[in-house]
Amino acid sequence: MWKGIGVNIDTRRVNGSIRKFRDELEFFSSLGFDYVEIPLAGLDVVVRGRIIERRMKRILDILNEFEIKRTVHAPDVVNLKHSTNPWHYRVMESTIIFANRIGAEVVVYHCGTVDHRLDIRQKTQVQSEIQALRKLGKMAEKHGVVIGVENLFQPATEVVELVSEVNHPNVRMTLDFGHLFIYCEYTGADFYEQIEHALPVTAELHVSDNFAEAPQTYQDVPDEEPYRFVYGIGDLHLPLGEGDIPYGRILPLVKKRGFEGIVVLEVNSMDRFKEDYADSLKLLKRYANSGNGRRTKK
Repeated sequence: MWKGIGVNIDTRRVNGSIRKFRDELEFFSSLGFDYVEIPLAGLDVVVRGRIIERRMKRILDILNEFEIKRTVHAPDVVNLKHSTNPWHYRVMESTIIFANRIGAEVVVYHCGTVDHRLDIRQKTQVQSEIQALRKLGKMAEKHGVVIGVENLFQPATEVVELVSEVNHPNVRMTLDFGHLFIYCEYTGADFYEQIEHALPVTAELHVSDNFAEAPQTYQDVPDEEPYRFVYGIGDLHLPLGEGDIPYGRILPLVKKRGFEGIVVLEVNSMDRFKEDYADSLKLLKRYANSGNGRRTKK
């Protein structure tokens, strides 16, 4: 049984506006979402790794107006493989403290990428991330949260291996189907095998839709949303059923494997899709409650 169905508040959409933050909480609560995923970088509550208490109080006052439960997304740019920049680690510490302060259950962290421009071996960068996550796992345990390492540009199996190496109960995985779908189409990896391998260590799922078109294959198209949508390029974060991700097969698989974590709908462009959130939530609830939902794609 899933713990609940959540939805993300996007960093760029809120962009530091407390008013927009409250408006989105009100909207998502009215639709019936169980959780909301809060972006640390979207609230200007941490500056130079320090929590600004005045801002923190305003956020807590707003959150207390709603019964919706919470998870937190660490800033996308945090990269624990880059130990030469100690601020990545410090920002993660602040994110965990913030999550504890607002009663969040999971902190999502994008799995770090290797920077081949650095005069540091790849295996050394990987070990830096493992060691950092071991320490942060202890901190997360103390603060009552779980770190979910999200697959980004890598296969899910790589994140599973990382989580296994860290070997701490408070460091698990956030499995993002949109990211994985693009990766598998681009590399030829088996999408369903990747999912099967990841589910046992997954604390949170990210669901959205896209067409599996990797940006690398369309370098002549500007990386701007209007053009990306027209061409169907990259991780578009579409409502479920508007792309090609086969949720009619994925969601029953998730149910069959006994996933008991949080499922978060990630639709980033509210301007385009505000009227479509309810349909995606309805679909997810149908699978959560019965396992027999409408097929979105074959």
